[in-house]
This record gives sequence, C-alpha cells and structure tokens, in this order.
Amino acid sequence: MAGVWKLWKNPKTDQWERTFAVITGEPNELMAPIHDRMTTFLEPRDYAEYLGSTERPPLHLLRILSADEVRATLINKSAITNEQVSLFDSQ
Repeated sequence: MAGVWKLWKNPKTDQWERTFAVITGEPNELMAPIHDRMTTFLEPRDYAEYLGSTERPPLHLLRILSADEVRATLINKSAITNEQVSLFDSQ
C-alpha cells in the first residue's frame, strides 16, 4: 500500500504521535460499484524512489491494481454507527 506518515504533537496530551494516511486513487472496475476510490500500491522495486527526497511527489509510482489482482468480500451490510466510530477515539 502507498501511504505517508508524520509525527504529530497532540495538543490535548502534549505527546508526539505517529500519524499516517493511506493514499487512494480512482477505483478499478471491481471496486467502482462499492466505493469512489481505492488504495494505491507501490511495487517493491519503487520503494527507494518513493521514500527518497524529491522536488516533486512521486505520483508516477502509485498504481491501482487491476480487478484481476484484487478481490472484494462482503463483511457487513450495515452502515457504520457513531458507536463504532467512537471505538477509534482516544480515551
């Protein structure tokens, strides 16, 4: 998966925390009926270039997998509730 990370100082706790984001792009034909974006991927041969220092973001390395390379499995049809979202809040 392609992503970015950065240390972030939490103003509530005054502690440094590792934060990250997964980079998404246009969905392939399998994912399009499910969501309007999907995770992008990097080839192992591109890791060094992706992680290296550059003047421009290395967007040319991001790849959307074809429908033949991924699968989708229904886990649960119900919408996410506020109760489920609160599981991710810090306490």
